[in-house]
Amino acid sequence: MSEGIQVSIICITYNHEKFISNMLDSVLSQNVNFEYEILIHDDASKDRTQDIIKDYTQKYPNIIKPILQKENQFSKGINPNITYNYPRIQGKYVAYCEGDDYWSDKNKLQLQYDAMEQNKQCAICVHKTQCVSISNEKLSREFPPIELNEGVISSREYITMELQKVGWLFQTSSYFIRADVVKEYTSNYVNKYPVGDLPLVLFSLQKGSCYYIPKKMSCYRVDSGGAMSSLKSRKKKIAHFNKMIAGHKDFDELTSYKYHDDFLFAILSSEFEINLVKKNYKILISSLYRDVLRKMNIKRKLIIYLGVLCPTVADYIEEKKNGWTE
Repeated sequence: MSEGIQVSIICITYNHEKFISNMLDSVLSQNVNFEYEILIHDDASKDRTQDIIKDYTQKYPNIIKPILQKENQFSKGINPNITYNYPRIQGKYVAYCEGDDYWSDKNKLQLQYDAMEQNKQCAICVHKTQCVSISNEKLSREFPPIELNEGVISSREYITMELQKVGWLFQTSSYFIRADVVKEYTSNYVNKYPVGDLPLVLFSLQKGSCYYIPKKMSCYRVDSGGAMSSLKSRKKKIAHFNKMIAGHKDFDELTSYKYHDDFLFAILSSEFEINLVKKNYKILISSLYRDVLRKMNIKRKLIIYLGVLCPTVADYIEEKKNGWTE
């Protein structure tokens, strides 16, 4: 058995009273031959989340290490992980599980730990993730959305799949990253993205390749009040994608344009989404967005062409689907 804490598990919570016990139980039930810690940051939940965390901390004081805020930090523009969780990391590796998600395989941590110990060239390890509903029903969606073989995925292959082919390759609950990479990311990278998981992965892939385990070992709870589910305002969604464009441009420059074609496609994809929200249907079928449109599913293509021919009907369908607020 390795001495000292080997894995630091990062968990952020906010109003997760319905899910936090399930998450903690799934982590505490892991079969491992090493020590680990659970670093929790609760961002001033208004429900019983903090009380539940306190109960678990009393039972597992050497494992669970919470920070329970009285004032919401995210609303002040503070990133809870970078400011509060990452500086506390003691492990050799970092794993992730947000308060409304959970791990579904008791051997997850050990399998990822062993994979990284055996593949020193890898900076990150990932696996399959099942999407579930708020009521814990299995959904048809899973990560990755394409079939991949077990083994090493090169940085270039990963980035191309992420930015050009699928849009969201692996879910955060599957991430297992070398701690020195996370610490370097915290110290040296200023994130311009409106999200935290994508730049962390992109940064990690500059330090090594990725190891993939084709086994479902975590569950991601869809529509439980996460960041993307709050983008019901047209203005907020446009602002989100403008920030995505800024992040892509910044990382393209940071990597000396090594993956320029991938980032260019990602930028065009974000512009496409902005124009869709703005109802600029005609520009979406122009040559500028030909490659982006080609990779859209048939339903989205039909909406766009309908928008060109009969914008009133397309607008109505989009309003119903997205539940837009101005």
